[in-house]
Amino acid sequence: MRTKITFYGEIAGNIWMPAVECSKTFHIELTRIPRNSKTRTYPGIAPRSMEITCLRDALLHLTNDGDFQSCSITWAVLEVSHYFGDETDGTRTVKIRTRVWELRGQGQDADCFADASFQSKPTYSNLL
Repeated sequence: MRTKITFYGEIAGNIWMPAVECSKTFHIELTRIPRNSKTRTYPGIAPRSMEITCLRDALLHLTNDGDFQSCSITWAVLEVSHYFGDETDGTRTVKIRTRVWELRGQGQDADCFADASFQSKPTYSNLL
């Protein structure tokens, strides 16, 4: 079984220069590593994938990114897919089970999200 974790959404707010409201989308494939791991690689400026010990690692990386340091996540979706079966083992059938969560920024992660009253909710077609 193989697991794929995808995190995508939008970050928006006033950037420092030229002090205007901007937004940008993000789409990152996450790889979970043990909490005590000493071999984590830094994802760089515009990562497509990222090693994390918990979801907060990804949230902090996104909200501490260059010009967007004073911005917040307006909406975000976490998608976890489990792939059963393997084409390399001779089985042609690969079964995929996917679960999707819309993150709302509650608890310890609330500081990374915009105020709920200002969030623009995407339609389902925008998420695909």
